[in-house]
Amino acid sequence: MNMSDTKTLRQKNRDKILAAFMEHELCTKNQLALATGLSLTTVNSILNELLKSSEVLFEDMENPVSKEIMPYYYLNNDFSRFLSISINKEYRRVHLIYRVYNLSDEVIYSDEVIKKIVKINDIYDIINIVNSKFDNIKVIGVSVPGIINDGKVTSTGLINFNDIELYSLLKNKYSQKIVLGNDVNTAAIGFYLTEKNYENVCLLYQPGEGYGGVGTVINGQLITGKTNCAGEIQYLPLSNEDQLKLLQTPHGTIELLSKIVVCLTAIVNPEIVAISCTNLEKASDLDETLESMVPAKYLPKIKKVTNLNDYILVGLQFICKEVLKNNFINKK
Repeated sequence: MNMSDTKTLRQKNRDKILAAFMEHELCTKNQLALATGLSLTTVNSILNELLKSSEVLFEDMENPVSKEIMPYYYLNNDFSRFLSISINKEYRRVHLIYRVYNLSDEVIYSDEVIKKIVKINDIYDIINIVNSKFDNIKVIGVSVPGIINDGKVTSTGLINFNDIELYSLLKNKYSQKIVLGNDVNTAAIGFYLTEKNYENVCLLYQPGEGYGGVGTVINGQLITGKTNCAGEIQYLPLSNEDQLKLLQTPHGTIELLSKIVVCLTAIVNPEIVAISCTNLEKASDLDETLESMVPAKYLPKIKKVTNLNDYILVGLQFICKEVLKNNFINKK
């Protein structure tokens, strides 16, 4: 075995131990050896490196079985951080909300930029600011309206952002892991994680003007489809003119939202549909129209939500952490 092979093997063993910490949080040396399949000698050696670099910390605690005081090891929550950026259009303004999280999901930095038109340099500026303030940003997640397929953004309502190769632009400029997400799909994940009593959920975002989207989580799995266009309301079999025209009146908005909910009921039969729509006053406004179209026993619960960005950021936080976790696990 040459020196290069030895270095590669040591890195793999190191990643095994870090992955074990991501799964179990507190570990003794014996527990790490059992979880990774490594010898105690190897675990000891790598732990010493991780302690020296402050990636791992320890605390003397009582073993609940033997009552013996022994060191328990855990990840330094501030050693690895991730950046989440939500790009969302509201009332002809584009909001770029960004947060930095540590491994314990604490928000250690948060800010917002509002633009008339967003450009790629605006995203660069945010990333550059965060990289200058914080070490160890390991993952950068960006949520954006539109269809994201193979890293390319299409069918977005953002000026200057259609057909942009966003993943390649970010990957070629920054060393961190890059993850992209559609805004409504990311919000659906956030809603699913927040509403813990439901396994099958849809989140419907319908702006006051323009086309909306639906994010769907079934049995804990986000549904995106073959080319990530699942949930694109503009492709439902209503004419484009009909959709936009219906939004111009309260009655038309109720009709449009009801038709979308009925489609969701027939196709995926969710337990709950969250609706983010400024033109909808309250969820119960849909009851009469829905029940005239589908028997009440088949209908999902309807919940009106007001701040889509809260769910987007929760979902993006989860995705970034999973990417960080899988980065270790997949190297086993």
